[in-house]
Amino acid sequence: MASFEDQLNNYRKQLSKLVPNTEQKLKANKAGAEVYQKRLAEVTKAKHYSNKKDEKYGHMADHIEISDKNSDEVADGSATVGWPNRYHAMNAMRLNDGTVHIKADHFVDLTREESNDAVVAAQAKALGFKKGD
Repeated sequence: MASFEDQLNNYRKQLSKLVPNTEQKLKANKAGAEVYQKRLAEVTKAKHYSNKKDEKYGHMADHIEISDKNSDEVADGSATVGWPNRYHAMNAMRLNDGTVHIKADHFVDLTREESNDAVVAAQAKALGFKKGD
């Protein structure tokens, strides 16, 4: 019979096969981020699109981007969806959370919750899982 240390090392090796590496995480997270980005753009256009023609910034619904880095700009396998333009990000925050003069509609939060199943399905597909796994 193997020693306790050998058993633990064997168990660690088995577990390490189940944990995705950074490349696999990025692939899965980008697939999920694409689903969320598309849905967020649709909801933003439906709820907050205006006829205002801002030549400098454009409309925030048309400028939702995916970054392959986390919020600290570190490439750790995560993917971030949002507005790279501070002007759009601040407007989205005000519309989502509300202000004294703007009633909050939580469109970002609700879209994230409603997209969760589709995001997880896209991530599972990117990792090679089949339905039911």
